[in-house]
Amino acid sequence: MKLIDRYVAEVGRNLPLVRGRKDIEKELRSTLEDMLEDRARKSGQPVDETLEIDLLKEYGAPQTIAQTYNPQPYLIGPRMFPFFVFVLKIVITVVTIVLLVLTGIEIATLSPMAGPDFVKAVWDGLTGVVGAAIAAFGNIVLVFAILERFVPASEFQMDEEKEWDPASLKKEPEPDEVKIWEPILAIVFTFIAISIFNFNPQWLVIPIIADDKAAFIPALTEAFFRWLPWINIGWVAEIVMNGMLIRTGRWTISTRLVSIGIKVFQVVILYFLFTGPSILAVTPESLQASGVFDADAAQTLGDLAQNGVRILIGLGIFGTVIEIIKTLYKLVTQRSSISV
Repeated sequence: MKLIDRYVAEVGRNLPLVRGRKDIEKELRSTLEDMLEDRARKSGQPVDETLEIDLLKEYGAPQTIAQTYNPQPYLIGPRMFPFFVFVLKIVITVVTIVLLVLTGIEIATLSPMAGPDFVKAVWDGLTGVVGAAIAAFGNIVLVFAILERFVPASEFQMDEEKEWDPASLKKEPEPDEVKIWEPILAIVFTFIAISIFNFNPQWLVIPIIADDKAAFIPALTEAFFRWLPWINIGWVAEIVMNGMLIRTGRWTISTRLVSIGIKVFQVVILYFLFTGPSILAVTPESLQASGVFDADAAQTLGDLAQNGVRILIGLGIFGTVIEIIKTLYKLVTQRSSISV
């Protein structure tokens, strides 16, 4: 049965799944051997190479058989594709509009006679839009490709696909139920944030315009990027938590505990950002160096920007603490309802 062994090995090489490959090969070999013996008994012929060839020819090409063991033949399957298109349209539209506005601001501040500068600004703007759109597209495809492998198709339904039951009007809303689009959107935008802050920090600029003058100042200082690895840990944890929510379809004790842990971690990071060196690169010195403002205006606006960022971080800490308290309350009430 050398041909059967080679056939099974060829099927194994074409299997897209690593886990369970040995079991599939063992099952396939046993099936083929039983079929071969049954065919030999019925035909009265000995088990030889000719009988093996006839059997394997009827059974099918190894590549075709390997595809039947693949539960996920799509990168993004038909169940998720409508929502993929929906998210893609939103993200690409937002990215394109923001970058086109920034490009328009830069072009509007150029001298009418600055031909080379004008062409360069237009070219840089267009290439920036295309690059950002491609990056956003890649992030969204990656997110949905991962979800395709982990989210059961039966659990993923757009609202308009679900059969509406009038009796549902009588039901009270389930407090622990999770609408599947919520964690998916959270994962998509978290991936985009990771991509921008880690791989495209040049996009993080603030346009400064006054008296027909304009400048682009980097938004963040090195102090922020020193904390970025820790921020990434929080983002990855959020992706994992939202993946758990997609799998369960509801808030559980474990997901609430994970959520509390992530929020506590975020509060710690925000506290260090609040008490440490400024993370905003818009300072009186950078504003004055841009040539857009004089010394007094630069000092006033720079101080406002610095104080504004600290207020925003403080509000972020306060809001996250409130979220922790709310999650703790839901956790306690959930445990009480389970014990009852």
